[in-house]
Order: sequence, then structure tokens, then C-alpha cells
Amino acid sequence: MAQFEELQTLWQTQPSAATPPFDPTALSGAFRRFGRRQDMINLAKSVLVVWTVVQCYIAFHGRPMMAIACGGLLLFAVVALIAEWRIQRGIARLNFTAPSIDFVRAAIARLHSQRNPYHTPAYLVLFAAIFAGYNLMTYAAWPRWSVERRILMHILASVSPAIFYAFGRWIRAKRWNAEYRPLVERLSVLLETLEDRAL
Repeated sequence: MAQFEELQTLWQTQPSAATPPFDPTALSGAFRRFGRRQDMINLAKSVLVVWTVVQCYIAFHGRPMMAIACGGLLLFAVVALIAEWRIQRGIARLNFTAPSIDFVRAAIARLHSQRNPYHTPAYLVLFAAIFAGYNLMTYAAWPRWSVERRILMHILASVSPAIFYAFGRWIRAKRWNAEYRPLVERLSVLLETLEDRAL
């Protein structure tokens, strides 16, 4: 019994582990680097869209229906790109100089929401535009095709949004693990520190 009391006394009198100091500069720097990386990726996407617009104009300027379908697709692709870019820039500009528990939890939730952004209105409209645009392109090309090829191309045009969705989810999972997960892990450590201090 005396041995148990001695152990209990030692446990109660041992110094508590000091909470490591929080460095807002390092975390803010990590988010700024994240923002710069997203800016570079989105600039590359923008260049690709502009290049595609030019190619569509060259290829379809004499075929109004094809030009309209291609233009609609590109327009909604730009809308989705801008919407996602704004969200990413908002994440990159989070201010960690005086973080609170609720603020850090909200930041983690914003990062997790980027794991699958394709259920947002901008992307839902984009997938609808892909469906309509590809079917319109198929219809515009009908005079050159046999009936069998028309049916096959309409089937491909109709399932293309699902194909793009699956491919986008795969790419997003890779990007999220490489770009977002490290930030979530750092924020999770910060959240534990803040919760320990609040006790």
C-alpha cells in the first residue's frame, strides 16, 4: 500500500509537459506557399483554356453550332475555375496571428471541403454543360456519320460527365493528399494545443 501511495505522489508531483509555443509565422508561410502553388496551377489551367478557345475558333468559326457548343463548354469551365480559385485564395489568406479553437476547426473544415468540390453549383453547371455541349457537337456532326456511329457518339456524349467526374475525383484525391493533407495535419496539432490550453 505504501508503495502505491509513493507512486501516486510521484505521479501527482511530476512536472506537467510544457505546451510547445505556437509559431504563427511558420503556419502562415505554409499557407502562403499553398496559395502560390494553387495560383500557378490555376494560371496553367487558364492558359490551357485560352489555347482551347483559339483552337476552337480556328476549327469551328465556319460551323456555328459547333462553335456555340464549344464556347459554352469553355465558358462554364472558366466559371468553375474562377469559383475554385477564389476558394483556394481565401484558404491561403487565413490569418493565424491569433487563432481560436473555432477558427482552426473552421479552417480544417474548409480544407476538407476541397477533397470533393464537384458537388458545388459551379461544377454541377459545368457537368450539365459538358452533357449538353457534347451532345450538341454530336448532333452538328450527324450529316457525316452513319446511324450506328450517331447512336454510339450520343451514348459517349451522355456518359462523358460521369467519366470527367470520376477522373476529376481521382486527380483531386492525389492533389488533396499532396497539397491539403499536410496543412490539415499542422492545423490538427495546433487545435490539440489550443484545446490543451483551454483546459
